[in-house]
Amino acid sequence: MREAELERKVAEWCKRHNLLTYKFTSPSSRGVPDRLVICTRNGCILFLELKQRGQRPTTLQLHEMERLRSAGCNVRWADDFDECVSILTEFCPDATDA
Repeated sequence: MREAELERKVAEWCKRHNLLTYKFTSPSSRGVPDRLVICTRNGCILFLELKQRGQRPTTLQLHEMERLRSAGCNVRWADDFDECVSILTEFCPDATDA
């Protein structure tokens, strides 16, 4: 699955399960994760990097993810839709169908 298709499916899943999701870009800081997901139940924020199947984050992306983790942020990456769903349900276990 292409990265853009995975992003679309994840955004649709989040919407159906009452999670807010935003495409995240930072022109002055390359390597930031693709998506910002907010659990509407508890306000927790997850930075989620999405990759095409079989791809891994770049060295720069891994560095940025580690910087965010060091600051206390929830950060994950995935290259598969089912893995994304697993991450999202772990992140916000009480996400409900809309």
